[in-house]
Amino acid sequence: MEELRKKIRVSHRISDDSLDINNLSQYSLFLSVEDKNLRVAIVDAVEKKCMILEDYRFSGVTSRKDTIQHLNTVLEGHLVLRARYWGEVALIARNGGFSYIPQEYFDETQKSAYLYFNPNLENVNLYSYSHSNCDLCSVFQVEQEFVDWAKKAYPNKDIKILHQADVFLASAIKETDNNYETNIFIDIENRYMNMLVLRGGCILLYNRYYYQSPQDFVYFLLFAIDELQINNDTLQVILYGEISKDSGIFNLMQKYIQNVEFGKRSKEVSFSYKFDEVLGHRYFDLYNAYLLKS
Repeated sequence: MEELRKKIRVSHRISDDSLDINNLSQYSLFLSVEDKNLRVAIVDAVEKKCMILEDYRFSGVTSRKDTIQHLNTVLEGHLVLRARYWGEVALIARNGGFSYIPQEYFDETQKSAYLYFNPNLENVNLYSYSHSNCDLCSVFQVEQEFVDWAKKAYPNKDIKILHQADVFLASAIKETDNNYETNIFIDIENRYMNMLVLRGGCILLYNRYYYQSPQDFVYFLLFAIDELQINNDTLQVILYGEISKDSGIFNLMQKYIQNVEFGKRSKEVSFSYKFDEVLGHRYFDLYNAYLLKS
């Protein structure tokens, strides 16, 4: 066990002073997972306040089994996360592919067909989510091992299964700036980005792009702008996630994009001063996960 703990690095661990373990029934627990990372947010659904933010990075991961062992190690050493009386528990997947279908054409029996062009992962289940505010349905992949882990950790809860792409979509739509003709929202991870293009409340593009360099990243962005015939003068690009102002990506983007800025912390949730140590554009999707209703 001690060897496993050495392979877990904590990037952030923030807890609000008003956290009360006796109030778990009004708290929502969000677990955002991929093979080498666990992010945790706890939101008081009554007060609409973020109570906990934690970010764990795993090393020495060569298989899904290794990831599950790391996840179990985090839980076993955590008094709050081991509790089982949450108002709700949601698992947010980040690895698997996703697709969007207009609600009027969505057929639950055709989920596999909707993901035909997405890379297949071994041992995955398919789930769907309806975005009634924009008349879209998503279909997404979630690794069965992660679902089994969450159900075992919280056996008395009906685990809500979500995808990072859905959470970001619901969050970004609320941030649309009507002063610009087109808004591009980008949620950045270390090896991929989710790019959402909105114009007049309509979704022009939503896709995931894998990149290896700042040049790759900017190429995908400029290609989308060119293909959609977007006017740079009336475009706003907002960045969220794993990026900083001194990054190569941001410096290169500024050469081509006139209006590019970093996103701000969620308006839907309140935060104590303790969360000020985290950059405002980080964990945007995680903070807003409670917006997605069952």
